Parts: sequence; structure tokens; C-alpha cells
Amino acid sequence: MPSQAELERNLKLYPWYSMALESLFWAPVFILLFSSRFSIAQVLQLEGIYYVAVVLLEVPSGYISDRLGRKSTLMVAACFLAVAYAVFFLGDTFFVFVLAKILMAAGFSFKSGTDASFHYDSHQALGRSSIFGDAEARVSSLNFRGAACAALLGGFAGMGNLSVPFALSAIASFLAMGIMALCVEPTQSAERTSSGFGAQLGQALGKLEDRNLRWLMGVAVLSIVLVHVPYEIYQPYVDILSGERGMGPQVSPLIAGLHAFVVMLIGSWVARRSVVFSKRFGMRRTFLFSTLIQNLLILPAAIFLHPAVVFVLLLRNAPKGLYMAPLSAEVNDRIPTNLRATYLSLQSLVGRLTFAVLLSMLSFTVGDGLVDWSSLSRISEFSFYAGITGWMILLLTARFVEEKPSRIHHDSR
Repeated sequence: MPSQAELERNLKLYPWYSMALESLFWAPVFILLFSSRFSIAQVLQLEGIYYVAVVLLEVPSGYISDRLGRKSTLMVAACFLAVAYAVFFLGDTFFVFVLAKILMAAGFSFKSGTDASFHYDSHQALGRSSIFGDAEARVSSLNFRGAACAALLGGFAGMGNLSVPFALSAIASFLAMGIMALCVEPTQSAERTSSGFGAQLGQALGKLEDRNLRWLMGVAVLSIVLVHVPYEIYQPYVDILSGERGMGPQVSPLIAGLHAFVVMLIGSWVARRSVVFSKRFGMRRTFLFSTLIQNLLILPAAIFLHPAVVFVLLLRNAPKGLYMAPLSAEVNDRIPTNLRATYLSLQSLVGRLTFAVLLSMLSFTVGDGLVDWSSLSRISEFSFYAGITGWMILLLTARFVEEKPSRIHHDSR
């Protein structure tokens, strides 16, 4: 059994591991890189392939975490991501990029669910699960700040070569693997599952008999879909707008990087205060508000090609910052240790599968032409209609969800 000092070290090192993997230097330029080499249909196909790969890997990776432990799973995640970014940096064909996307999917799949489980289990082993919500909010805030700096640097680096930001992310992922090597496994062998994969998946699905967890699953799925739509469109939107304003194409990575920098700082500010907001207004109102705002942010991009839309999209991570820590705390508190990573992976899988289906539908909607304003408008409009339908379902079913006394305690530090 790990000592108290070792578990304390987990809590000190985990935020830096998480921040290193969330330092996505490539985030401001990846669509620009893809669209500079492939048609818009192929770009959407690449994204769809990524989400299909996630679907295939998500739940098995959660099961591996529940069976073999959190630390080794998180180290494998960092390794997959480092290799994926290196392949993006060195590759130049569609099929090489497909390979990189699959490796990236493996990395994020092994990380998904296991990261929050590692953090919660470390708190639980120290008898501090009641303050997990505040700790998770601080990690989310730190992740956004790290991502902001990475986006700014990635934007500058992308002005010279759109592939270089991937090399920077590869370095950060190798660093994360080293940080996790210094941590200890927070779970004991008796707490890990001994069930086969099928039985484990059945037990995780069985948790959805709880109507509260079903509703929270709906929140998670809709949030995953909505948060990714602006993420896919804002780079080509900025690129097209820059071209219409007579700016050179080399300016787009810098503008996208500056935009992402501000986006992440806003997300960090909101994330740090998300638990206080959730306690004040309640679980249902918090999640309905965050998903509604995320939906409304998509709409202007469907109607206007104007610099004002770029400023509106600066808020695109505020809803994510608002829901992440409270949702993590609500779900983790309802799932036992031996099922936690499997269930969280299942939750992520459903969200990403839904987004993969949306991307597939969008690829048929826009055709095989190059990225233009008309195609971006159709993507945004279709996504808005899909999102507002999901939000209305959440609104109509929210009355069946029980608010419970929160175990999240605000830490004013």
C-alpha cells in the first residue's frame, strides 16, 4: 500500500502531468495543416477516423485501467501521444496522417477516464474525496492556462511551418510520461476489478439504471459534441476571414494562436469558479446553462462572416470550464473504484461516437470541395440544430433528476 507521502506526491505531480498532455501546441494550426494538404471532405474524414478509433479503444482502455492500474495506463497514454505527434511532424500523406490519428486516438483513449480516476483515487486513499471537486477545478484551470501558453507558442511556430507545433507537443508528452513515472499507483490490488471485460462492461452499463446517471450521461455526451464544433471550424473561419481582409495566409496561424490563447485563459477563469457556481445554482441549472451557451456560440458562425464572430468564439471554452469539474465530481462520486475508469471511458465513448456520426453526416453535407465560407456555414447551422434538439431533451428530462447535498467544498485558496 502506498504511503501518505507517496500519495501526497501524486497530488502534487498529477496537475503537471495533466497540463503537459493538455499543452496542445498544435491546436491552433491542425485544421490549417490538414486543409493545406487535403480537401474539406478528407479533413472531416480524418476527424471521423479519429473518433471511430476512439470508439474502438475507449472502453477497453478503461477496463485495462480498472484491471491493471492507473499509473501504467497513463504512462502508455503519454507514449502513444508522443509517437502520434512525431508521426504528424514527419508525415506528409493522407494514409500516414490516418495512422497518426489512430495513435492519437489510442493516447487520448488511455488517458480518458483514467486521469480523473487516478486523481479521485489518490484523494480517496488519503480520505479527502470530499474536496475532489475543488481539486479538479484547480487542475482544469491549470490545464487551460497551460493550453493557452501552448496555443500562443504553437501559433508563432506555425507561421514558419505548420508541422512544428506537433513536434513541441511530442516533447511535452514525453515529459508527461516522465512525470507519471515518479507517481505511485493509488489503488490496491483488492480494489481493482477481477471481472472479465464483458462482465465489467455489463456492470458499467448497469449503472445507467440510475436515472441521475442517465441524465448526467446525456449532459456529458451533448457537451462533448458541442465543445468540439467550434474547435473544428474556428481555424478555417479565421483563415477565410483573413483572406477576405487582404491578409497573407501566413498570418492565420498567429491569429488562431492568439485567439486560442485568450480562449484558454477565459476557460481557466471560469473553471476555477465552476464549483462555486454549481453549488450556488445547483447541478441541473449549471449543466443546462453551460450546454445552452455552448449551443448559442455556434449560431453566429452559421449566419455571418465577420470579425465580430471571432470575438464571440473567444467564449467557446467558457461552458467547458463551467461543466468539467462539477460533472467529474458528480459522476465519480456515484461510481465505485473498480468500475470508475470503465464507466468514465464508456461515457466518453458515447460522446465521441455521437460526434463521429455528426462529422460523417457533415462530410456528406459539404461535399469534396475546398474549405470555403459556404461549407463552414452549413457545418455550423447543421450542428446548431442538432445541439439545440439535444438541449431541449435535457431540459424536458431535468425534472426527473434529483439534486443531492453536495460533497464539494469550496477552497478559497
